[in-house]
Amino acid sequence: MCIRIVPDSIGDRYLLQLEERKLQSFSVSALELLGLTKREAEVLFWVAKDKSNVGIARVLGCCEGTVRKHLEHLYKKLGVQTRTGAVMVVLEKLGLLKRSFVAMSS
Repeated sequence: MCIRIVPDSIGDRYLLQLEERKLQSFSVSALELLGLTKREAEVLFWVAKDKSNVGIARVLGCCEGTVRKHLEHLYKKLGVQTRTGAVMVVLEKLGLLKRSFVAMSS
């Protein structure tokens, strides 16, 4: 729910506008909409769930080196250098984290 205070053009009154917004979910399909491949999205999804590269490789049935390569590609696409940076950027892009918080936490 978003609440806005809108000044009324007549007099010293204000209008209170309530707006319901549906938040984007944090899912593999939502991450794909940001331009990641399905596999990059799956890797980042598990990174956000605090899985190690070894753990992600087990879940996805691939090698740890493959996970590292997917991370390299998605770091480049997102313009970041770390796992945390990647998660923060996608949370912001999905509207699940406000830009001001991202700026304050860097």
